[in-house]
Amino acid sequence: MGYRIDIDSKNCINCGICMDVCPVEALDMSRPQSPGVEAGPGEGPIPWLMERPIQVGECVGCSICIRECPVSVMTLATVAGPTALAPRQGPIHRPAKSITANAWVPLSAVTREALKPTKVSPFDEVMSWRTGAHRTGPRGAGRAEPDSGKAPCQVACPAGTDAGRYVGLVAAGRYDDAYAVAAEVNPFPSVCGWICTAPCEQSCRRGELDEPIAIRGLKRFAAEHGTLPPISPPSKRRSERVAIVGGGPAGMSAAYYLARLGYAVTVYEAMPVPGGMMAIGIPAYRLPRETLQAEIARILALGVDLKLDAVMGRDYTLSDLEKDYQAIFLATGAPKSRPLGVAGDSLKGVIPATRFLKDVNLGPAPHLTGSVVVVGGGSTAMDAARSAWRSGAASVTVLYRRGPAEMPAQPEEVQAAKNEGIEVRTGTAVTEVLGRDGAVVGVRIVGQAPTGAIEDRRPVWAPVPGSAAEFPADTILVAIGEEPDPSILPAGAGIEVGAAAGIVADSRTLATGHRGVFAGGDVVSGPKTIIDAVAAGRRAAGAIHEYLSGSHAGEAEILATVRYATPPERVLRLDLAYRARASQVHPVDGTRSFEATQEGFPPAVAVAEASRCFRCDALAGCPTVEVLAGRGPADRPSLVAVTPAGGD
Repeated sequence: MGYRIDIDSKNCINCGICMDVCPVEALDMSRPQSPGVEAGPGEGPIPWLMERPIQVGECVGCSICIRECPVSVMTLATVAGPTALAPRQGPIHRPAKSITANAWVPLSAVTREALKPTKVSPFDEVMSWRTGAHRTGPRGAGRAEPDSGKAPCQVACPAGTDAGRYVGLVAAGRYDDAYAVAAEVNPFPSVCGWICTAPCEQSCRRGELDEPIAIRGLKRFAAEHGTLPPISPPSKRRSERVAIVGGGPAGMSAAYYLARLGYAVTVYEAMPVPGGMMAIGIPAYRLPRETLQAEIARILALGVDLKLDAVMGRDYTLSDLEKDYQAIFLATGAPKSRPLGVAGDSLKGVIPATRFLKDVNLGPAPHLTGSVVVVGGGSTAMDAARSAWRSGAASVTVLYRRGPAEMPAQPEEVQAAKNEGIEVRTGTAVTEVLGRDGAVVGVRIVGQAPTGAIEDRRPVWAPVPGSAAEFPADTILVAIGEEPDPSILPAGAGIEVGAAAGIVADSRTLATGHRGVFAGGDVVSGPKTIIDAVAAGRRAAGAIHEYLSGSHAGEAEILATVRYATPPERVLRLDLAYRARASQVHPVDGTRSFEATQEGFPPAVAVAEASRCFRCDALAGCPTVEVLAGRGPADRPSLVAVTPAGGD
C-alpha cells in the first residue's frame, strides 16, 4: 500500500509551494511538453521551466502539502500496492545568458526551482517558515505560529502519549530520554509496554506503506533499557486532602497526578493488593508482577497513602471520607461479570471468568480437569482460556458468537492461545448450559452467520437454521463482559446510576451529583482499556485540582508539571524502503508455567524498528529531512536511493 497525492491540475496555480514544503521531496514540478507564454514566435517548449506538481517519491501521508496549498487543490488517498510515481525531473540546467537591465527575463530565471538543496526554509532565520493550518496572518507576514498538529499515533492514544517522540529517541539510542517521554503522561508506561491494546498502532501512517510501527513493543524496550529521572518535589504543598476509592489504573493515575501537584492523597483499595484488574484480572505470564509493583511503588514514593483490604460500606462510608477529605474520587472499575443469561447458567461449574482470574492471581490457585469452554472473544476470554490451560485443563475451547474480525481481543492474544493448543471457534453462540445431577456436562450451541445488517457499527449475526448441536464441557468460564458495581454507594447519596449500572458523572468535570465527589474510569464508562483508565485518572486529577484551587486549566497545569523536554531535532533521517515489522515472540511453555515468556526486542532490533517511523510528530517543524532509502530523492548525491522489490 501507499499514499497517492492527487492534484486538481485545472485549478492549480503552479506556485510550487507544495514541492517546497514536502519534507521527503515526494513532489517535483514537471517540464513543459508544449510552448508556453515564455516561448517566442516559432519556439518550442522550454524544457528548463517548471510546469505543474507531480508525485515522484514515496509520500508519508503527513498532509503538509495539503495544508499549505493556497488554492486547496490537493488531496491524499491510500492505494493498494506501490504508488505509481512519475519520473523525477532532475536538476534544471538553464542556458547561460547575459542579463541586461532592459531585457525581459522569465520569472523562472530568478527563482529557485527546488527548495531543499539550497535552503531549509523558504525564508531566512528571522522570518522562519512554520507549516500548519493554524498559522495566522498572510503567508510570509511576520513570524508565524508553530504547527499545532499532532501525529496520528498521539491523537489515537487516550492519554495523548507522544509516541513518535519516544520512538525517535529509541532510534537515536537515547533510551533514558525515550522512557521519560513515554512516562510523562502515563504513570504506567512499563505496564502498557506489555499489555496496552495499542490504538496508536492502528492509526500509524507507516501502515499504509508496509506495516505499522511496533509502538507498544518499543515502549516496553524503552522501559527495560532506560532509567527514569527522579521526580522533582511539587512546587507547592497544599493543605487539601483527597480520597480515592479504588487502586486500579484510574485511581492510581489520579493519585499520581494529584501528588505531583502537591495534594495529600489516600487510596482505598478493597483487594489485598493494589492495581485493580491489572493485578487480579491479568495473568502474570502476560504482565509480570514485578513490572506492575515497580510502577505502583513509584507512585507511592510520592507520598501517596495506600490502604488495602478497605471496602466501602464495610470498613468506611462515604460520610466518613467527607469528614477527613475535601474531595473524593470514585474509581472502583467494572468488577462484575455479566451472566451468560441462558438456561442452566447457575449450574455448578459455570464460573465468571473474572472470579477465576482473581483466584489464579491471588489464590487459592484453581486446579481444573477435563474440558473447559470459555464463552466470549475479548482479552478476558483469552486470559481465562490460557490460564485454564495452565491450571490443568485437558482441553480448552473458546466460543465466540461473531466472526474473527469482530473479536475484541488483540490478534496476537488469539494467536498465542492457538499456539498453546486452545481451539477458537467463531460464529458459535451458546444457547443453553447442559447439566446432570447439578453439574455441567456441556453446552448447546448454534452456528451464527452475518445478516448484512449493521448495528452500533458492528455486523449483526443471527442463528443458522439447523445448526444446533451439543458440545461437551466440564467447566464453563463466562467472559462476555463486565460492568460496574454501584452497590457500594449509600442510598440517598445524590449520586445517580445509569442504565448500564455505571455512575453518572459530568463528561467534562467528572463531577457527580454529590458536591465534592467525582467519578471516572470504568465505573462511569463501563469496561475499557488500561490506557483509557489512565487518561480518565488524569482528567479527574485536573478536575479535582480545579475544584479545590479555583484553577481553570487543571489538566494543562498537570501536563506542564510532568512534561519532559527534549531538544528540538535539526535533522530527521527517514527510511522509506519496504521493511517487515519487528515481531515479539510468544514461545509456548510446555510446563504450563505462569512465568512470562513473551520476549522483548534486543537493542539492534529495537533501533531498526524505531528507524522505520515516519516521524509524523516532527516532520512539520524539522528544518532538514533526509530520505535514506526507498522511493525518495534520487538526484541528491549525498543520499542513497534504493528501489525496493516490487517498486517502480
